[in-house]
Formats: sequence, structure tokens, C-alpha cells
Amino acid sequence: MSLEFLLPDIGEGLTEAEIIRWLVRVGDTIKEDQPFVEIQTDKAITEMPAPGSGVVTGLGGGEGDMLQVGDMLLTIDDGHAARSVVGGAHGSDHAALAAAASDTPTPLPATPLTPELVAAGVAELPLPVGRILATPATRGLARQLGVTLSVIRGTGPAGRITDADVHAAATGSTTPTANTTAATPPLRVMTAAPSVAAPIGDDQRVAFRGIRRRTAETLTAAWQNVPHVSSFAEIDVHDLFAVRAQLKPVAAARGIDLTLTAFLVKATALALREVPEMNASLDLTAEQIILRANRNIGLAVDTPDGLILPVLRNPDTHTLFEVAAELTSLTAAARTRKLDLASMTGSTFTISNYGPIGGWFGTSLVRNGEVGVLGFGPAIEKPVVRDGQIVIRRVMVTNAGADHRVVDGQQIIGFVQAVKRWLEHPARLLVEA
Repeated sequence: MSLEFLLPDIGEGLTEAEIIRWLVRVGDTIKEDQPFVEIQTDKAITEMPAPGSGVVTGLGGGEGDMLQVGDMLLTIDDGHAARSVVGGAHGSDHAALAAAASDTPTPLPATPLTPELVAAGVAELPLPVGRILATPATRGLARQLGVTLSVIRGTGPAGRITDADVHAAATGSTTPTANTTAATPPLRVMTAAPSVAAPIGDDQRVAFRGIRRRTAETLTAAWQNVPHVSSFAEIDVHDLFAVRAQLKPVAAARGIDLTLTAFLVKATALALREVPEMNASLDLTAEQIILRANRNIGLAVDTPDGLILPVLRNPDTHTLFEVAAELTSLTAAARTRKLDLASMTGSTFTISNYGPIGGWFGTSLVRNGEVGVLGFGPAIEKPVVRDGQIVIRRVMVTNAGADHRVVDGQQIIGFVQAVKRWLEHPARLLVEA
């Protein structure tokens, strides 16, 4: 008598997901629609709701395990006849789905973990051989602090490595214990380069999955399929910074962080109005260029796990403060992996603002399905000539990349000049909506 819940395809043809954190244990009573697990796809971290009510009798793997779509994720004794559920729909094809999966996860023990067992030392259980239990945020913290996760004994549930464990290892307040029982070197997360005095250790192997693998697939397709052409320009943003300084207190009073990126996003969308060929896609099958009705700006956001692309929809039709508020919300959600799939799909043009991380000149790859990409370097003060005089102005470098099958120099240079006009006359950005 059990209800078996199979890992569904939660969007965009995803075929696998990683178990990040179980919210229930074997023996717990669960209610329908109650979140029972956090899973990570190559897009986001998602809480899965229970398909029914009953007692948990089985979990489809340990935290850190990868499951394929169709693998068993959860079993519940609900008092009814045995059946399987895939993505909320009842079905009986679990055997075929399981046979098609590349790996069969080992269920966790059926013995319920009580608070007494936890208090008796569950946290001291050794790490599973070859697997490190840590959330993406903790892994990112370890990279920042130069800590190797494989030599830390986690103090969290089931041996999970916590942020506190990483900080302790970084400060040397604890003595990490290495897992020496593995037949092969354990998988390690990439850390900072060792100092000259540090001994040479083993090579490190980093799991190539999630965002990093998805990014690799996307950029490989872009590099192979799109003939790129680029155009560069310097933009005088001295007046823009003055306007932003005047508006920041007003925005802050409304709870809005008015960042430079908000100006860049809106100026880009307005420039796409003027040069619609840059806001297009190419349908080779139909032999058509599609000029997109919406100007949806995908913004590359750097996270500890790789680049994520939240999408701002038609920012040219919203006020600058509205764009700034939406940008803040999406960026925060991206960095905590809480974006839903709808917030990461539908972009028609991409922006990469690499100035804040020290970038200068650079070229960006046009994503498949789009025609253009725009990169921004830092805004720095430098001497420039104005009316025959040398003056100090704040200047920003930008580069535009485009699909040369769809646009030529006239369109791409015209687009860059349109962006330049909007940013060099920032007052106009305040009245367009």
C-alpha cells in the first residue's frame, strides 16, 4: 500500500536533478502539497510538494545524489493500492522509466531517525564514500575561503558540511578529518591556488554538472553555430552618475536600490526599439528572421555556482524605478538559486555587466535564439577632450556582439550609438515608460 512519486520533468526538457536537502525522514507523517525535498536542476533550486498524504516509507537517495527524470523520489504509505505518480499524474510506467535511467539510487534505511538518535550521534556518521554533502552556498563559501570540503567532517544532519564547518576549517579552530576509506580519490571542490610554501597535493576533480554544464552546452552551441561580429564604443557617463546620485536618496526612500545596471538595462531596451534587427531571432527551417515584439533583457548574474540569466520583460515600458526594483529582486533570487523557470526564460537580448568584477575590454557570445549581446566595462575617470579642452570625465567602455547572418555593420554600430545616446542623455531615461 504505497504511493510512489517519480521525479518529473519540471521544465525545459531537464533530465536530472540533485537532491540538496530532505525536509522529511522515513517514518514522518506528511500531508499533500507539503514540501518534502529541495532539488537542484541546472536552472534553480526547487521545493517539491508531496503528491499525497501518509507516512513516508522511502526516500529516493541521499543528499548530494543525482536522480534522473522517472527515478523514484519518494514513497508514501497512504492506505491505498500501490501506484506511481509522475509530475502529479498517476501512471504505471515506472518500471520502464526506471529501466531507461542510467543509475538506480539506493534508498535510505527504512528505520525512522528520531530526535534521540540524532542526539546520540547521527551528526558524527562518516561521510558517504566519494560524496560531499554541502549546499551550493556552502560550496561557494569554501571556494572563497580556500577550503577543501573533502577534508572536513560535517556537523550537520547526516554529515552535511555547514557554513560554520567551513569557517572553522578556514580559521584552523578545528582539525578536519579526511575520509581515507575511499578506493579512489574523493571528488573535491575547486579551491584557491595554494601558496608557494604549501605542499603539492592530489589533483582535484570538480563535478561537471548543474549550471556549469548547462553553460558549457549553451556556449558551445553559440560558438559553433553563430558567426560573431563585434563593435566597441566609449560612452561618457559623467552626467548619468550625477543624475543617479541625485535620484538615489529618492529611490532609497521608496525601498529601491537604484543601481547603474538599471540605467543600462533600460537604455538597451530603448535602443532595441530603434534597431529592431538586434532584437530578433533566426529560423533557419522556415528561412525567416523573426523581429521580436517583446524586448526581454536577459542579465548575466554571477553566482558561486556559475552564471544565471534572469529576464526583465519589456523594461522600456516601465519607469526607471520599476526597472531598478525588479532588477534587485531578480538578482537576489538568482544568487540564492530561488528563481523560478518563468523568470529565466523568454529573453530576446542579453546584457553582461562585467565592470564591477574588474573587466575592461571583452567580447561576449551571442546565445542561440538571439541576435545580439551587450557587454559593459567599468566606468572610470579619465582625461578626454571636450570643446578643445582636456577635462576629466567618467567614461565606460561597451561592446556589442551580433549574429552576422542577421545584421551587418550598419545595424550593430547603429545600435551601439543608440545605447550611447540614451546613456549620455540620462534625463531622457526618466521620462520614457
